[in-house]
Amino acid sequence: MARYPFRSDLKAPARLNLPDFSNPKLAFAVRVLVKKLLIQTRDFTPPPGVCLRLIEVPAWDGAQIECLVLEPADESAPLPGMLYCHGGGFFLPLQPMMLQLASRYAAALQMRVFLPEYRLLPEAPAPAAFEDCLAVWRGMTAQADALGLDAGCLLLYGESAGGALAAGLAQRLCAEEGPRPAGQLLIYPVLDDRCGRYPSMERYADAAWPRHSNEYMWREYLRELPEAGAPLVPMRAAPADLARLPAAYIEPQEIDTLRDEAAAYAEALRDAGTTVEVNEVPGSYHGFDADTENPFVQAVVGRRICAMRAMLDNINEGARI
Repeated sequence: MARYPFRSDLKAPARLNLPDFSNPKLAFAVRVLVKKLLIQTRDFTPPPGVCLRLIEVPAWDGAQIECLVLEPADESAPLPGMLYCHGGGFFLPLQPMMLQLASRYAAALQMRVFLPEYRLLPEAPAPAAFEDCLAVWRGMTAQADALGLDAGCLLLYGESAGGALAAGLAQRLCAEEGPRPAGQLLIYPVLDDRCGRYPSMERYADAAWPRHSNEYMWREYLRELPEAGAPLVPMRAAPADLARLPAAYIEPQEIDTLRDEAAAYAEALRDAGTTVEVNEVPGSYHGFDADTENPFVQAVVGRRICAMRAMLDNINEGARI
């Protein structure tokens, strides 16, 4: 990856090669990795002023979904909320860097951030992860008072594979009756299973998120569906289905296989009349924000927070009219 012009003030990226999870020889190593990540997230200590709790939400099929909540300490009043759909290629659980980011969002915006441990590949292909996240959203809105949420001020956030979940949820929720998200934030999002449509997929084929990993992820995620479509594959939505979506902040990374599909989705949303802010981060790569203490990363995260604040302010302004 040395040939790519990454920013010099960022750590050198690691290539995120997904192993063949169906290979029995790798099964034990994968279980160990997942267990390690689960332990790390449960042992996470939030910064001062933020607290962490674990709740369970009934799933669509009667199971229980564990969900971590990061929120301002000693705050019982109804607050804005955000459903944070984590990345990991639909294979990996929550990781500490995601909790670090969520802690900053919770503190900066005085909001409650919900991070579901949705079910993962290879055991649970689509639509399991999507339906689990949808169930958490429905729990957030139905139990808003008990959870200390303002049901009219809720955001969707997704990074990488979580971007597909968040974008798809926005499509689904805006096509039906019920509380609608105030905005959607899509960070280096996965949006389209048709990888060959985008020049960046070839140009950066062996960058931090390699093309072969992206193709393998989609193949496994959609393996039990006779036909791929929206909202599981957000880019496959018909233009008319994008017309009522909430404002979007879309953040492609310049040196990423997924860059061009993020730009294409932003253009499709704009064509449908949706307000879109695109922030293509120069010299950055897929997962660059794992280095949460880096000043450049913190500046980018600050811009995300500004976008969130604007979305919530628009809702509040509309309520006053």
